[in-house]
Amino acid sequence: MVTQKISRDAARWEKRGFSTGALAEPDRSEMNFIWRHLADKDRAIRYAARVALEWQHPAWWENTALDEKEPRKAIAALVALARVSNKDEFHRKPTDPKPDAALQGRILAALDRIEWSKLGNSDRLDLMRAYTLAFTRLGPPDEGTRRRLTAKFDPLFPAQTRELNAELCQMLVYLQAPSAAARLMAALRAAPTQEEQMEYARALRVLKTGWTLPLREEYFRWFLKADNFKGGASLAGFIRNMKNDAINTLSEDEKTALKPVLEARPERKSPQELLAGRQLVKEWKVNELVPTVERGLKGGRNFERGRKLFGAAGCAACHRFDNDGAAVGPDLTSVAGRFSVRDLLESIVEPSKEISDQYGAVAIRKKNGDVVTGRVGNLNGDVLMVIENMFAPNDFTNVKRQDIESMQPSKVSMMPEGLLNSLKEDEIQDLAAFLLSRGDRNSKMFR
Repeated sequence: MVTQKISRDAARWEKRGFSTGALAEPDRSEMNFIWRHLADKDRAIRYAARVALEWQHPAWWENTALDEKEPRKAIAALVALARVSNKDEFHRKPTDPKPDAALQGRILAALDRIEWSKLGNSDRLDLMRAYTLAFTRLGPPDEGTRRRLTAKFDPLFPAQTRELNAELCQMLVYLQAPSAAARLMAALRAAPTQEEQMEYARALRVLKTGWTLPLREEYFRWFLKADNFKGGASLAGFIRNMKNDAINTLSEDEKTALKPVLEARPERKSPQELLAGRQLVKEWKVNELVPTVERGLKGGRNFERGRKLFGAAGCAACHRFDNDGAAVGPDLTSVAGRFSVRDLLESIVEPSKEISDQYGAVAIRKKNGDVVTGRVGNLNGDVLMVIENMFAPNDFTNVKRQDIESMQPSKVSMMPEGLLNSLKEDEIQDLAAFLLSRGDRNSKMFR
């Protein structure tokens, strides 16, 4: 296989090295083989070719990389050139050579020649990676370059995909773009899931320019909301560190003005409580929704609204979908391959009609007459740790085995009813299209 050959060659070149000794002329057939595969359709092969290129002495291929006209080859070669030209600041030693500003200028000029409009989203991500490496390996841009690149990237945000938006927002913050505060706060405000919100909030934490006091206040109020986010044991500390980084960018006057919000205590609210604030539209029934949704899925749906409703309707509070959302309930990414429209709507509107054994609850009757209903999250010796509220999966009710009179499966789902009752007909159609398309914005449902 091509990947195996490139990997074997890369291992041989690694052993041979190129930092000492005479600079021998490279095997041109090997170089041509590597160069050809920098533009391979298979990302793994492109990666292997780029690694193999990095084990060739830069003197053999630097000018070729800087002059390459084919976008995919140019991007991969310039990534390799940036990587071998210096170490990032965290691994750079005092004895290492200083970053070459002239080489950085040539790399940036080569990257600037690549036309964004002619690239697919995957190549655009790689291009953003190349720009990032030009800075992390070769130092920050001068003022003129910073202004020029700000003007280049500012109109590109927001992009069509979350992944590109994440890269663009980090670049705009790195360049300290004057418009970044207002535009990224608007994106943070509209982001439907906690993961996407955290991408914007993490980037904004080191932005120093373009802030107004109202925007600063809104940003720090987001941390009160983020206290309700679900995740692993390190999530709370990660968010706390983000907030501390942001506070470190404030002036003393700003800290004084923002003191009330900086010292505010978060109000814990479950997604169900947040949904209670939405206006009731209708108590929807499955039989009336099925033909409505089936009709709507024929085309003309709104992808962005469906994506945002996945968060607004409470779905993301318990379910994963395409790497977004919590992992409390079933992963919905593959729902399109397993559920019909009726199946999907029944599972949402009538969650207790059919309950999965994997996510079912138990009703525990204690000897004193109390009943505890929920999922057994942990068996700790003689104690059952029961999750009574799936919106708070880390809050356990402990029940001692010796206190139990009986246990039986609950006939009521842990998933609450009425989650669609605050949505209009066309909103339900958009949400269903988002789920049944597997999150593919190019699906015929959105044409």
